Amino acid sequence: MTLKRVYANQATVELVIGVLSREGALSRTAALVERIHSKKCSPGIVAHVALALWIFEEGRTDQGILLLRRMLQRNIVFDDIAYSLIVHAYCHIGELKSAHEQWDDMVRRGCHPNAFVYTCLIGAYCREGSVSEAIQLLQKMMSKKLKPYDATYSHLITGCFKQERAEEGSEYFDKMLHEGLVPDIGTCNDILVVLCGAGEVAKANELVTAIIDKGIVPGWDTYCRLVDGYSKVGDAQGIVKIYYEMEHRGLNNCVEVFTCLVKGLCQCGNPKEAEKFLSVMERKSLVLTSDIYNTLISSYCEKGSTKRALLIYDRMITRTEKLIPSADTFMMLVRRVIKPM
Repeated sequence: MTLKRVYANQATVELVIGVLSREGALSRTAALVERIHSKKCSPGIVAHVALALWIFEEGRTDQGILLLRRMLQRNIVFDDIAYSLIVHAYCHIGELKSAHEQWDDMVRRGCHPNAFVYTCLIGAYCREGSVSEAIQLLQKMMSKKLKPYDATYSHLITGCFKQERAEEGSEYFDKMLHEGLVPDIGTCNDILVVLCGAGEVAKANELVTAIIDKGIVPGWDTYCRLVDGYSKVGDAQGIVKIYYEMEHRGLNNCVEVFTCLVKGLCQCGNPKEAEKFLSVMERKSLVLTSDIYNTLISSYCEKGSTKRALLIYDRMITRTEKLIPSADTFMMLVRRVIKPM
């Protein structure tokens, strides 16, 4: 349609709106359009914005920008919406210079910068490590009476913690939750990675609690990020608590979850607790993997429990799946065996 300069008719608009509704993205896209234009827009505009965003998400930036410019020429979308989305596209691929050029062009044409555009630029600066510039933009944004929203704070939180500006990151985190804002589950997972990497497991746990209170259901991958966080700070008890919460929510029925739990507990220096999950996996008819056995054998070797490591090795190689240890794990075990006990 783009190449042939064919634009969405009423049937296409209805189709797109239907898809957005089924995916649960209709209200989110409509809110984004309203945030840019400061008022509600017709379903046709919402549908065209969604189409442009899908093109950008697929990495076809030039094609998406071309479509927006053509729609602008035909008055299918408003100027501020088209230019805001073009700024978003350039920020998404990290071309800040082009994004600022579009920003300047937007202002010259009489469009007022909006919270969405500021947030796009703040995100781009945070991703490239220029947190101070991002904070300056936030201050400028607020001086124009534009209100930060969940994505604004999310960018600043991840940016600050990545640059080891934990105090500022914590302040933005507290502001976000105080204002009743929580990120979507994908952004939440990204923030959890940063918080747990910085050892801020308590804040990570607080964020998960906040999204649950808002009715967002976390998946097993969200909880696994918390497990990684607890393993980094050596809190084996915290990992076990997360497991029971996952069990309560019915999220402990895949191999990936148990692999994460075993690795986390072994990283905490507690292979004995980790070994208990082998029986749980067998009870749930889950396939045990070489990765899990390798982790347990290595952990027991590191603790000097060679006999237990050998038992796990025997249990591994006698399974019907014919599992074999990795070369590194096998050599570690050999060195422990030939070493005087």
